[in-house]
Amino acid sequence: MEKSFERNYGSLPQVFAFLDEFFAGEGIDGRRNPVIALAIEELFTNMVKYGRGSGQDISIALDRHAAQVSVTLTDFDVEPFDVTRLPEVPVDRPLNERKPGGLGIHLVRKMVDSIEYDYCDRTGRTTFMKALE
Repeated sequence: MEKSFERNYGSLPQVFAFLDEFFAGEGIDGRRNPVIALAIEELFTNMVKYGRGSGQDISIALDRHAAQVSVTLTDFDVEPFDVTRLPEVPVDRPLNERKPGGLGIHLVRKMVDSIEYDYCDRTGRTTFMKALE
């Protein structure tokens, strides 16, 4: 199941409705929805924030593979923004010793089972997998 969304924060309610529709259609327990929704929200808002030069919509594809959900966010006409190569956030350090930013992506990396990034011809694709069990 795939759908495109306007590149703005105001699209988030439609993104969440799309995720709810997918979960209902696949008969997936709604208790898994918050983790996947948070990961999608963080990745989507980062694409909106850092892909500012692009006026194109952001595509989200959802797929079920047995006991896993695969989510791919595709950002068109953008510079690379590889979330897999961002530095780790030193969460064990006091706040006054850390630089702002990066905590959302840090949480996504910890919550999902795998995350990959691909970039070709000014198109970035971030795919993550999350087990349903």
